[in-house]
Amino acid sequence: MNIIRLSDKVTLNQGVSSDEAQPILTELQQALKTGDATIIDFTGMDLVTTAFLNVLIGSLYNDYSSDQLNGLLSFEGLTPAIKVRIKMVVENAKSFYSDREKFNSDVNDAIYGSKN
Repeated sequence: MNIIRLSDKVTLNQGVSSDEAQPILTELQQALKTGDATIIDFTGMDLVTTAFLNVLIGSLYNDYSSDQLNGLLSFEGLTPAIKVRIKMVVENAKSFYSDREKFNSDVNDAIYGSKN
């Protein structure tokens, strides 16, 4: 079992930028490729943004199914606010990676209005 303690890998216990998440994602992907169960430990994290989570967790849905991730990935040390952000990121990632064209069309319609 692998444990990735985010507080050991970010500045000031804050996961804010997508750039900061990228090397952690690389470590996570290497662990998942071996089939080892991995825990992402959020203990001590003062702030985690959706930009950070989109890279760290959301992008995994490009390569793994929900069932695969549910079997390989778990979380510890979650605050209620982080749980909400993870849930939002996972829902958006599932929608995006299941049908990118429709997702992009829906986003454009929401921003610019439907063309129908």
